[in-house]
Amino acid sequence: MLDHSARVLIVAGAMALSLTLLTSVACSADATAKDFEARQEKDADGNVLNYRLFKPAGYDAGKKYPVILFLHGAGERGSNNTAQVRDALHFTTEAVQKEHPCFVIAPQCPGGRLAFQVYGTSKEYEQTYNDYAKSAGEWKSYKIELAKLPGGAKTRLMVINAPAGKPAAGAIAPPNAAPAQGEFRNISVHAKGQAGAPLDLRKLAFDKKEGKGKLAVSEDGTTITLTADMRAKAAFDFTVASDSVLEFEFRSTSQGNSHAIALDVDDQFDFRWSQVDWGARAGSLPKSPSIPLRLALSAMDKLGKEFSVDDSRLYITGLSMGGYGTWDVIARYPRLFAAAVPVCGGADESTAPAVKDIPIWCFHGGADKTVPTERSRNMIDALKKAGGSPKYTEYPGVGHNSWDKAYSEPEMIKWLFEQKR
Repeated sequence: MLDHSARVLIVAGAMALSLTLLTSVACSADATAKDFEARQEKDADGNVLNYRLFKPAGYDAGKKYPVILFLHGAGERGSNNTAQVRDALHFTTEAVQKEHPCFVIAPQCPGGRLAFQVYGTSKEYEQTYNDYAKSAGEWKSYKIELAKLPGGAKTRLMVINAPAGKPAAGAIAPPNAAPAQGEFRNISVHAKGQAGAPLDLRKLAFDKKEGKGKLAVSEDGTTITLTADMRAKAAFDFTVASDSVLEFEFRSTSQGNSHAIALDVDDQFDFRWSQVDWGARAGSLPKSPSIPLRLALSAMDKLGKEFSVDDSRLYITGLSMGGYGTWDVIARYPRLFAAAVPVCGGADESTAPAVKDIPIWCFHGGADKTVPTERSRNMIDALKKAGGSPKYTEYPGVGHNSWDKAYSEPEMIKWLFEQKR
């Protein structure tokens, strides 16, 4: 039978073992979104990109660390700076970080474009001038300081008329409710203190449209009327400076969610890593990188000035919209990344000769109805014809979500960190 001293030693030993195990579990827990530091990247024009940064545990400035730039899909767009981290967590698990300690940059692409809302029930756009409710049914003049939104060169005039949303559950929609309508009249853009001649809207081709509503320009060219669901853009070149002003009159007899106006940089109505059509069977590389993509690369570049980064081991990956972004980046900067892992995206096949020497492992679901599987198949074929040796994994019967499988492939992780530029 054990004496008192022996029993005390056994109990103490058990407690010490339990504490050791608990400490081990606590230290080995996988990272969460809270382990990513919230940051922002800004440019001289005032464009802002939210992003999160994961720093390897026990960071040592005396060592050099690889970096992964992770581009999320369309569903994680927004401004909360958290949604985009979800799938980046594949690269911050204890297992991955133990073998391959690295930085992970997870930028968040914004959703809708920036515009000035003057009327409507939503808060989707800039709200400084949203005061038309007091003048409903009458013409009201507006003089908007364009510097409240990012400046620089603009190439499009954008007008927005978003209809009212569906009634809440249990609510009854008003009978014969008129569709949302907005009218913009005598639009002019000029420097503050100067008189600006109203645009002749007959000379502007509003040929980029979204929505099933209607657009009409008056016979004298002074007024554009939007009815129901309609967003439209027309080519219009103007460089926004600190004193630039947008003047117009607005009238609405039927309020919708958003009635807004803006100057913009391209013919798209939302932000994407690469401003291309996701559902198209083929596509071309846009002339310039999108604003969010440019800012993401800028954030990564600055990381190397702040931390000890291995420039020969910069990696990029993205899923869906981010897959398109991944192909876009390596086509523009073929000597920047040591390897790329595009997942269920698409590329401009004519860029294959430029990227053929980059180590690439592409993934796609064989039953993807959102982004055609042939987008990846065709690019892989183009790379091989150009003399490249890309890796390609297609999951039979898998739909759009091929990223959970792709990012769980242990061989992919091992392969990725083996690549050096």
